[in-house]
Amino acid sequence: MTQSLKLNAKDKGLLFLVLALFIFLVFSASFFFPDIYLIIAFNAIFLFSLFFYLMLFLHKQDLGKARKPKHFPSVTVVIPVFNSKNTIVQCIDSIKKINYPKKVSIVAVDDASTDGSRELLEKINGIELIKLPKNSGKAAALNSALQKVKTDFVVCIDSDSYPEENVLMKSMGYFEDEKVAAVTCLVLPDKRDTFVRKIQFLEYAISFGLNNTLLSSIDSSYVVPGPFTIFRKSVFEKVGYYEAGNLAEDMEFGLRLKDHSLKIINCYDAVVYTDVPHDWFGLFIQRNRWCRGGVFNFIRYKKLLFNKKNPDFGFFVMPFVFASQVLIVAVLARMLLFFVHDLFVFFSVSFNYFSLGGPVFVDLSRFALPSSFLFFLISYIFVGIYFWVCFKSINYAPNRRDFFPLLILIFIYPYFITFTYSQGYFKEMIGVRGSWRRVST
Repeated sequence: MTQSLKLNAKDKGLLFLVLALFIFLVFSASFFFPDIYLIIAFNAIFLFSLFFYLMLFLHKQDLGKARKPKHFPSVTVVIPVFNSKNTIVQCIDSIKKINYPKKVSIVAVDDASTDGSRELLEKINGIELIKLPKNSGKAAALNSALQKVKTDFVVCIDSDSYPEENVLMKSMGYFEDEKVAAVTCLVLPDKRDTFVRKIQFLEYAISFGLNNTLLSSIDSSYVVPGPFTIFRKSVFEKVGYYEAGNLAEDMEFGLRLKDHSLKIINCYDAVVYTDVPHDWFGLFIQRNRWCRGGVFNFIRYKKLLFNKKNPDFGFFVMPFVFASQVLIVAVLARMLLFFVHDLFVFFSVSFNYFSLGGPVFVDLSRFALPSSFLFFLISYIFVGIYFWVCFKSINYAPNRRDFFPLLILIFIYPYFITFTYSQGYFKEMIGVRGSWRRVST
């Protein structure tokens, strides 16, 4: 396994100070305001982001749709391969079926696979195969091919991803804007055979569909997803190649593009399907890497914060996203501490009460619906509206089988992500090295 990069001592200290400040503010507020006020305040932040996206959608409804190119420049597809015997043939077959007036060249880079992937690639016709002598990681594998590509454009695709036939015809038109450095697509799971994959399908439809499109509409996309992203080849010559050892190299490269004031556009009409974790453990491993990579890269590119070159991203998106992530960790720390305290008080009072022979009774005469219930009801109505807009924008109609996964996605899944992000934050802060593990099947 390729080991990850680590933050330097100065950045670790900065991360610690930021977290300490947020924890101090959260705990201070806890002593001055009732819990319900805090919950409403945190929920209001979430509602604000939903309002922002909904208003932006009403103003930018033409974004993300297919844009056919007027010209057809040359394109090469680069596939980094490591132990992908079960998926690489389907990946290459789907690339060969892409509808494009010019020949689409395919370069596969075998990163010292041990499962027979290299031998399988050697038997496939119509591709160029680069064989690396030792396992160097995804970024290094991509770079070894990107440095040799001669075409005007290059597509970086994961070895377990499968683009639709018209993916290039729908997205290449966005490059008529010379400032567009990369175009991403709607990424969806290729299978929904387990409950975890059903949840991910809905999550991907929202995140890679409308969310990314709206961010790109205000020049604030900061990730070039590994499953499928199209680049101008000249971009790599201008800003450099992928950073080897980065746990989220696609985010790091996206932030680097932001640093050079280059655009990332999302086209949700162009679809690529990808293999995703089939169980909760695999999902945790994947999201742990994403979360840690996110913390690492946001700290590394702190110079983009409040940067006038990218005002929407620097003054709104980046501080909002980063502050929300740190706030999650701080709120979780508070919640755990107060939970332990309340649990102790509950058992202590209960023990004393029953030890004195107190009766057991339930008094419903004073039951009243708290006023906060209406606030949260309205909040979830807006969540439902936003999800409906997201699904409608990509022409997906949820059915009965989506109902229970959607409930879990809305009410339970955020706690899973909160835990995953929190432990990842602390790992980055104390310098625990991460590594890549294959979680798809």
